Amino acid sequence: MKKLFINIITVLILFTAAALEQGHSQTGKEQEVLVPYMEFKYLKNTDNQRILEAKVSLPGDLGLEPIEGLTVKFFTNMDNPVPMGEAITDSKGIAKYIIPDDYAIPVDEEGYWWFYAESEADDKYDISMAEVTVRDVTLDMALNEGEEGKKVILKAYTIVDGEKVPVSDEDIFVYVPRMFSLLPVAEGYFIDGVAEVEFPEDVPGDDEGNITVIGRFNDHWQYGNVEQRVATKWGIPASHEVAETHRTLWTQIAPRWMIVTLTIMLAGVWGHYVFAIISMVRIKRTTKKMK
Repeated sequence: MKKLFINIITVLILFTAAALEQGHSQTGKEQEVLVPYMEFKYLKNTDNQRILEAKVSLPGDLGLEPIEGLTVKFFTNMDNPVPMGEAITDSKGIAKYIIPDDYAIPVDEEGYWWFYAESEADDKYDISMAEVTVRDVTLDMALNEGEEGKKVILKAYTIVDGEKVPVSDEDIFVYVPRMFSLLPVAEGYFIDGVAEVEFPEDVPGDDEGNITVIGRFNDHWQYGNVEQRVATKWGIPASHEVAETHRTLWTQIAPRWMIVTLTIMLAGVWGHYVFAIISMVRIKRTTKKMK
């Protein structure tokens, strides 16, 4: 009896210790603070708007998962950071801040702008931060169509000590927008501030051949993202009409073989139902006659 009592006490102690350890483990998990990842970009669009874009995400099993509802603050002036404004991340984890046109951005000794972004910390997430340094550049684009074909003429310059300096020895890319991304169609090279890019003849457009041509410094080490957009009819008209006699799985009228097959199958199914009902009626009548 005494040995049984000791065994029971031992089991209770082990269960209590396991429960306490599990509770402590769960408490530790609840107090775990996640460290997000921030991707920070600068964009100067075709309207000359200067946009700071911070994307905050968290590493997950399927890659980076965006975090919604975080407050991101934006700063400038590296030597003595000055707050510019703030924004809240959307469903894609992106917080955007458009720098006012009349905002005087501090320039360092080499003529660069410095920007810094930081997300606020809370009980669930730690702070995330990133910085970017860019030089302001002016980009102009014109489309020219002649005997030599279609050409995209790009001009770019920067300001150094109050004087215009043409951009040279730099790549520039030409894109057209597609459903989820930008499709690169050509590439050029600046010489003395000018780049001439031949536009391909086989780029599909809408029903009327309309497309948008984009000249862009894309994640450039010095200029960031700077683009110009021009709408034109340089695309190949895309026809989405389907002939009435053409039958496929996605047209309003299904293929004949499918209609015939489905009709035979449905006729067979309903034929079995009718045969079963008739058989039940006959069995019932035969049973009554036998009585």
